[in-house]
Order: sequence, then C-alpha cells, then structure tokens
Amino acid sequence: MDEESKTLNEMRMKKYLLCFVMFVMSNFVMAHPDGATPYWYPAEFIYGYINGCYEATEHNQVPFTEHMWPDDVKRVCACVVDAMRHSLTHEKMLDNATHNEAVLIAIGTLPVCVEEVMASKVDKSEN
Repeated sequence: MDEESKTLNEMRMKKYLLCFVMFVMSNFVMAHPDGATPYWYPAEFIYGYINGCYEATEHNQVPFTEHMWPDDVKRVCACVVDAMRHSLTHEKMLDNATHNEAVLIAIGTLPVCVEEVMASKVDKSEN
C-alpha cells in the first residue's frame, strides 16, 4: 500500500469512528418536544448559518450535493438550523461550551434533512 492510500484509509476510518461516536452520543441530546415552538434566533444568524453551511458543503463536495441544485442544498442547511432552534437557545448556540452539542445536532439531523429534501424533489417530479 502506498503512502497516499494509507493516509486516505486512515482518514476514512477516522470519519467512521467520528460518525459512530456522534451516533452513540446523539442519544443523550435533549430537545424540545416535537410540537413546541422553536427558540428564537435572529434572522441574520439563520441567514448566515444557511449560507455558511451551503458554502462549506459545496466547497467540500459532500456527496449528497451531486444530486441537488444549490437551492436544495440551502434547504438542507435550513432544515439543520431549524433542528438547532428546537434544541439550543441562541445564547447557547453562540457559547463555545456547547459547540460539541451543536455539532452532534448537525451530524444527527443532516441525513434526515437530506432525505426530506430528496423526497420532496421526487414528489414534485411526480406531479
């Protein structure tokens, strides 16, 4: 195995390990009940989060973006920030002490948000 392949395999293993740890820890994240009103966030924060998420996702060429238009990727990012609004107050979101909790929420909700957006695209194409 050459050095590049070895490094690539190590990176993949770290990603899988991180995903596993986040999945296990996500069982401990407490959130609002489903019917509850989300915490208030300023519009600038939501707009900035969505655009930052979109830019990072596009820059890193995350695989799900191959089948989505830019507006679809932004809808995924909006879904993630909405999940955060149900779990963390704006003040906690700005506090570095809760950074790991916010990452857990993002990692846990991203696949669900991608599925929701993909399903809505299928529904629209069938109509």
